Amino acid sequence: MIQGAVIETTVTKWVIAVLGVAIIVAGIALPWFHAAGVNGSADMAGWGAWTRTGEVDASLRPLPLALLVLIPAAVMIWGALRESFGIAVIGSMATFAGGLMPFMLMPVADRRAPGRDAVGIAVASGPQVVVAIAVVVTTICWIGYARCVLRPAPRAES
Repeated sequence: MIQGAVIETTVTKWVIAVLGVAIIVAGIALPWFHAAGVNGSADMAGWGAWTRTGEVDASLRPLPLALLVLIPAAVMIWGALRESFGIAVIGSMATFAGGLMPFMLMPVADRRAPGRDAVGIAVASGPQVVVAIAVVVTTICWIGYARCVLRPAPRAES
């Protein structure tokens, strides 16, 4: 039985680590906000930099929201690789909460100057992918915590 517990712990920690890396890659590579105006559009990267195409008639604020995801995801990976699944659970839940921030902060993303064109702001694919992976990894972290930490120690065979 001890052999099975070691295999289960090893597989769980590496699955959590791989999904944590996927969250970090999605947080860095995918856009977090998309702004569309009459004469152009803009995408905001996770670190807050806006890239504009054409002319967007608004003052777009930089919001480095990916930091709210990258740091807890790194803590989650660290906890999983150390087989501290309690830390991994906390990191995964904080990652999920950080992924939800763009949906709550969408009205803060732009400032419209009076007399300017309307600019529509929408949450882009970055937070959506982060939240989807975070739901899966949080479930796996909880299962790993329950199976690898909370279960009683295996009995010695006589």
